[in-house]
Amino acid sequence: MYALVTGASRGIGRAISLLLAQRGYDLLLVARSEDQLQALAQEIGQKHQRQARVLALDLAAPGAAEAVAAWTTQQTDQLAVLVNNAGYGLWGRFEQLNLAEQQNMLQLNMHLPVALTHALLPALHRAPKAYVLNVASTAAYQAVPSLSLYAASKAFC
Repeated sequence: MYALVTGASRGIGRAISLLLAQRGYDLLLVARSEDQLQALAQEIGQKHQRQARVLALDLAAPGAAEAVAAWTTQQTDQLAVLVNNAGYGLWGRFEQLNLAEQQNMLQLNMHLPVALTHALLPALHRAPKAYVLNVASTAAYQAVPSLSLYAASKAFC
């Protein structure tokens, strides 16, 4: 069985990828940083004897969800886990932050997980047991004055 992890190159996504490999899943790893993804794929192969394939892609770009879904279905017909982990936050006063950057963050934190989950649900339904994990943040549960849109986007998850 395969698990797809977005934002897999570092942090929580990297840790989740290693845990899934330890539990016997082959991995589909997606993030912007190809060199970090390749290093993780190699580590997964060496430590856990699991296969890991990588796709380096800016997940906030238009059409990213469709591209990931198409790549995923080309790689396997045994998808059992989707981890929507990719995301980031912008710190600062709303009116002082660049609007385009804020919209990019919202695209990645909210719209990508919705579109990707929708596109991959048919594949996940074919698995005997399938899981979707949407990674949020503790910022979702509190007012954070300098992280207002980030907190809102993580509450959305």
